[in-house]
Amino acid sequence: MANIGRNWNGRVYGTNTGNVAVTLEGEDEALTGVIRLSDNQHGLAVYDVTGQFEAGKLALAGTPQGQAPEGVELGQLTVGGALTPEGRIDGEWSTTIGTGGTFQLWPHSYQVRPTNLGAVAEQLNTSARSLGAVRLYADDVRSLIAQLVKDFSQKRAVVTYHDKGVEKNIYSDEFEQILDDLPELRYIKVSVQEPEMYGLNRNAMIELAAWGENIIRVQSVQEAWAMGKAEALSQHVHGFQRKLATQFRKFGLTVNVAITVAALAALPGLPTFWQRLAFAASAFGIQSLITYFHQRYVPNFLLYPAKKEPSLIGRLGPGVVSWGGTIIGGLIVAIIYGILKGELDGTPLARFISGLLQ
Repeated sequence: MANIGRNWNGRVYGTNTGNVAVTLEGEDEALTGVIRLSDNQHGLAVYDVTGQFEAGKLALAGTPQGQAPEGVELGQLTVGGALTPEGRIDGEWSTTIGTGGTFQLWPHSYQVRPTNLGAVAEQLNTSARSLGAVRLYADDVRSLIAQLVKDFSQKRAVVTYHDKGVEKNIYSDEFEQILDDLPELRYIKVSVQEPEMYGLNRNAMIELAAWGENIIRVQSVQEAWAMGKAEALSQHVHGFQRKLATQFRKFGLTVNVAITVAALAALPGLPTFWQRLAFAASAFGIQSLITYFHQRYVPNFLLYPAKKEPSLIGRLGPGVVSWGGTIIGGLIVAIIYGILKGELDGTPLARFISGLLQ
């Protein structure tokens, strides 16, 4: 059985438009199957196809079955598409007679739950949770994926990640197979969805980004389920958060503001304009360095695929760098003020700073 899934349905657009059903068999590297296209104008066309699904990309070549309907010409078919973060396949198709266009396919291997046809859904409820700074290791990712798909009949999620600047979308089981060989990742999104009631889909998603917001988002017709699932995921991820780095993320701006306010309050104590200018420039420079080092060495999210579990240094390092850099920056600002005011005269550092200002 193909990992890509057996049944896909969707729409084709372009020189021909209509519904399309795709059935695939075999392994991903050696797929066989049938494509059935119901054209809005020319009726039904059936193709036998072969191809492969590799690294989230689908490639198929097809030959028409039997004789074409009277007045209709069918050419050899070529199909190319890619898996999207939402779990569908988007792509382009073309034939040897010059026809072509685009298509979208959705998986239809889910076990659809019974619905109450007499009721009307008022809304799709969304529950979201913001997360702090997160550090993940190989086993953490595997447990996170398992927790995400836990309440879904479809036990495969779609994983979106950035590898050397290229965005890739693959199924979670394939991602876990290559996980140990991946480089350090700074962005990942894991999502899963399936049909629910009233023709709507329920879905759950975790998105983690080094320089963006880490968030959990769950949607369902059932509000209680959406809230419960979001809270369960939040509690699971809580163990992967780094408290010190998270606190700096929340209060880092306050630290910079405190330095700015203290610098402004201290300026009148310096006798000359050039000393005040030098102190203000120093305070601003220190703030910029704190921000730079925090962004460079304490990102909001990191995944270390090659490591199964974190070491003690791995757990404490980012937080120590975050708060240590802030404290050292504040001390440097205070030392510069003392030198400029003459309170630290005679020290080697004071003589060095005085030489720069002369």
